[in-house]
Amino acid sequence: PPPPKMDSKSDSVVSNVKVGVVQMTSSSDAARNYDFVAQMCQKAQEDGVVLLCFPENFAFMGLNSKESVEFAQNLGDDMLEKYINLAKKHNLWLSLGGFQEKLPKSDKIRNAHIIVNPSGEICGIYRKLHLFNVDVPGGRSFRESSFTVAGDKLVKVNTPFGNLGVTICYDLRFPEMFASLRRLGSEILLIPAAFAMKTGMSHWEVLLRSRAIENQCYVLAAAQVGRHNVGRYEGEGKKFACRESFGDTLIVDPWGKVISRASNVPGLITARLDLSYLRKIRQSMPVESHRRGDVYCSSKSSLGSASI
Repeated sequence: PPPPKMDSKSDSVVSNVKVGVVQMTSSSDAARNYDFVAQMCQKAQEDGVVLLCFPENFAFMGLNSKESVEFAQNLGDDMLEKYINLAKKHNLWLSLGGFQEKLPKSDKIRNAHIIVNPSGEICGIYRKLHLFNVDVPGGRSFRESSFTVAGDKLVKVNTPFGNLGVTICYDLRFPEMFASLRRLGSEILLIPAAFAMKTGMSHWEVLLRSRAIENQCYVLAAAQVGRHNVGRYEGEGKKFACRESFGDTLIVDPWGKVISRASNVPGLITARLDLSYLRKIRQSMPVESHRRGDVYCSSKSSLGSASI
């Protein structure tokens, strides 16, 4: 069937809200990254944005994992406080993640996604569950677990304009996580990322649209784009190629339609989210009530016989 028509009327606190999603090419220059974020916050405020989302590694993208560990900050340190102040200054909800969170008495960090409200209050902190330990066919090898400790909790943040399901990058490949966030009441799924080129070209958009369709949620996917730290690689005579991110920052509606897409450069995209439209989709196709968790979500699930 065709998707329901959009309707701006709703009984929610705010049913029709403008959101912004930022695409970046972060580097090891933390001050330069912050300046770009500040510019995007200013632009978002001028554009009437309520929620502004930044990609994974928005504050820092080093040459290697050692630099990420050295950069890592406590969540109460001045670095994060500067970003929190942007939320207050520009009257924005901010999605900041992943951020390199320092762990006490450890040589590892956490990959944290932090939600800040316009009053400068941290409303939720999600630590990445699924760590990227992958040998990309024809590409690079990644071992996130060599320097990162995985989280152990799902995070949903309630806001006046909808409930946020909070994730990071590689989580995208685990639909069970998103189904759980939907059951917890999520309506807007946040997926900040720094996707590799090889996997991004084949999987990024189809996975994002799948998560939107399966869970009948809006998806906001802020992405890193392009080659990072090019000058440092060339200046320091590195023998390996610099890291490159796929980009393609997207906003997807609950029907799986891409309603806003970035070009291949850093910048801001926006769209209006209509929760009354989301509710119509859920009412006309109530897949959540049809879910047979008693069969395939139970530890007691068993395979049936093929016999007649």
